[in-house]
Amino acid sequence: MADERDERMNRRKFLTEAARLLGIAGAAGTLGGVAMAGQRDNMVWQIDPEKCIACGNCATACVLTPSAAKCVHDVALCGFCDLCFGFFAEQRPGDTEAPENQRCPTGAIIRNFVEEPYYEYIIDEPKCIGCATCVEGCMQYGNGSLIMQVRHDRCVNCNECAIAAQCPADAFVRVPADEPYLLKSEKLEKQAEEAEEEPAASPRPPEPSPQQPTSEGPPEMPREAAGTPEAAQPPEVEPDAPQPPAPQPEPAPEEADSLEELIGGDLR
Repeated sequence: MADERDERMNRRKFLTEAARLLGIAGAAGTLGGVAMAGQRDNMVWQIDPEKCIACGNCATACVLTPSAAKCVHDVALCGFCDLCFGFFAEQRPGDTEAPENQRCPTGAIIRNFVEEPYYEYIIDEPKCIGCATCVEGCMQYGNGSLIMQVRHDRCVNCNECAIAAQCPADAFVRVPADEPYLLKSEKLEKQAEEAEEEPAASPRPPEPSPQQPTSEGPPEMPREAAGTPEAAQPPEVEPDAPQPPAPQPEPAPEEADSLEELIGGDLR
């Protein structure tokens, strides 16, 4: 009887401990799920235009039809070209706005005249299917002002984005929900602001001229100033002043007529 009682107590203790551990694990899983959900709510998917290669997967891989990824016109970078190759096809029968001359398969780009020779290009987003054909043309022949971006007024922010899984350039990134777009113009503006905030470099001091003294020694005298000091120069003589007589040379002694006269005595 005692053995049976002990066995029942051990079994009860085991079940109680197991239930407690399961409860802790469940609570931890719930808290982790809430934390992950909160993290997902604060981050959204976006396309990095510096990495995008306009492969066309955005049009077919998105769970939505048409895709939540659209062509966006970064107007601050646009050159307002007459022949915009985001609008015109490379091979075309003419330069008119006829559909056979356009690059976009759905006619989602509107071309408006501004003034000669400038034109404005507007994206008709309901017609855009996210094929990135116009983006490719602008990247190759323009300045890249046409870019792909995820439009968050229709994106469902999938935990596992199908486009991100198929993007060959890894251009799909997670960005903060309060700054959901990655525009080239905004990046350039931030870089310009940061450059203005940096302190200006101190001006370089001017190099000393040859006439200025330096720590290495006295200044070098000009060649025309070098020479005899003024005190060593002969004084100037007035023209009317009497001139002292010039010194006369002493007469040379007469040569002796003979050796006898030279020694002053008789040789005998």
